[in-house]
Amino acid sequence: MKFKIEYVAMAFSILAFGVAAVSGWVYFDHRSKTQMSDSNVRTIIVANQANLYLNPQDVVLGNPDGDVTLVEFSDYRCSACKLAHPIVMKLLKDDGNVRYVVKEYPILGPVSVVAAKAALASQKQGGYADFSNALMAARTLDEARIFEIATEVGLDAERLRADMAAFEGDISATLAANAALAKDLALQGTPAFIAGQTLVPGATSLAGLKHLMAAARDLRAGR
Repeated sequence: MKFKIEYVAMAFSILAFGVAAVSGWVYFDHRSKTQMSDSNVRTIIVANQANLYLNPQDVVLGNPDGDVTLVEFSDYRCSACKLAHPIVMKLLKDDGNVRYVVKEYPILGPVSVVAAKAALASQKQGGYADFSNALMAARTLDEARIFEIATEVGLDAERLRADMAAFEGDISATLAANAALAKDLALQGTPAFIAGQTLVPGATSLAGLKHLMAAARDLRAGR
């Protein structure tokens, strides 16, 4: 009987882990699946191009002068985002002409919000890229661990806290703008990728991202 109980508990744990791992992949709710056609999505992207691609408050990585822009909505506690992140980094390494815009979209609770605010504040120390990479690589996060990671990547944790407080208005406005865009696009989870006039829900492969970049370049060239 003890063996059976332990077996059931283990099976339940595996199932729970699986649910958590794919939770970030959810993109459209049932209403969106039936009502948000590709045409609707394109219309929304076109109407919001300035905020999606050219918002001066956004973090821009990769090649700031790249000929094509990849936008990602992400959350540091999202399992699917953690799976997708090294693939995005590989894309940026392979394709030196990609301009990568990060939309901090903390939807998985208070710790996600703190991580996003800390990441945005880390720009004041010029440490966003390393800090963001380390937050994505962390298996688990809580508030204390966020600031430990900041120290590990060479940031001044006390200054980071001070900058989070000093620039709270700007940081909150950036997160609110991202949330408003996500609402317009009917996002129900992370990650979500946008390039050109195409939206890709959930984690994708390197080949998928390269195809997305090619399609965006074709659109720009009028092909």
